Amino acid sequence: MSPSEPALDPAAVAEAFGLGAPRGPLEPVPGGRSHRLWHLRTDGGRWAVKALNRSREPWWLAEHAAAVAVEDAALAAGVAMPRPVAPLRPAGPRLADLPAADGPTSVLVHAWVEGVPLAPLDVPDDVLEWVAATLATLHALPAGDGAPVSAPHPAQEWAQWLAEAPPDVPPAFVREVAGFLPDVEAAVAVVERASGQAGGDLAVVAGHRDVKPDNVLLTAASSVLVDWDGAGPDVGAWEVVRTALAFSRSARAGQRAGFVRVLGAYRGAGGAAVPPDPAVLAGVLRHQLAAAAWMLFRALGHRPVTVAERAAALPHVLELLAELRASSAAQGERLRWVAEAQRG
Repeated sequence: MSPSEPALDPAAVAEAFGLGAPRGPLEPVPGGRSHRLWHLRTDGGRWAVKALNRSREPWWLAEHAAAVAVEDAALAAGVAMPRPVAPLRPAGPRLADLPAADGPTSVLVHAWVEGVPLAPLDVPDDVLEWVAATLATLHALPAGDGAPVSAPHPAQEWAQWLAEAPPDVPPAFVREVAGFLPDVEAAVAVVERASGQAGGDLAVVAGHRDVKPDNVLLTAASSVLVDWDGAGPDVGAWEVVRTALAFSRSARAGQRAGFVRVLGAYRGAGGAAVPPDPAVLAGVLRHQLAAAAWMLFRALGHRPVTVAERAAALPHVLELLAELRASSAAQGERLRWVAEAQRG
């Protein structure tokens, strides 16, 4: 079954969440790489239905509970975001487990937000100001009890994964990933050095942990930040720097001006100053290492995904590793941008 084909019964979703009678099928929403998403219309409204690619291990449910806690706090603080819907018989925080063609599936539902996706390049200044203020609001909330820093997988583990790759994984893919192992080793060392400062010099905050143009919708009323299922404790400076990089890409100019604007607007909205310390850039590498490792697990068949999702993971792994290499090479230049933002 492809990720665009409805794997769930719309009537079962509507009943589980008390949404009313369906007025049509589940309509696939393109774009998501981690989870499948559909639009459901019922006589009670319009809804975003997400089927989670999840683990059944306790650590996953604990992280999901932390994400729900951050989402609830952000909603109460007035952050512009979709309204979550609680199931009538939850299988976990905000989760309903429903039968599907490819096995039991954990489902989240939110009220549908009518908007257009934010373009990834040349983000308007008002949206840069909005995302900075949104982060400042979020980072003022209680951080919770979870750990913001999990140790990245060392390069030796990556090498073992590749050595034990199933026979259906293309050998050329294994060789390409192996070519990035020196980059993985160097990035892990940077993250490990910086992680010792988390909770000390680097403040831990409540974070969305995936703030990027893909997760912003532009509506008639305001911009809206979506996709909160990865939220949890984070290092504030790490999230601000990642966000500034994600929103400052340009087709006609470099990233410096947008990056500096986001950091300056964050400070102006009450966020903490981001010091020009190499440790503040480690969060970008940590995020890329974690994303690449997760996608590699999928590519190697170690996660319960569809055939199409597994195939799509192969190029995504290589894309993420190329971004990791580029981020490592750009550390000096980006640190100068951080210093410029603080002078402003």
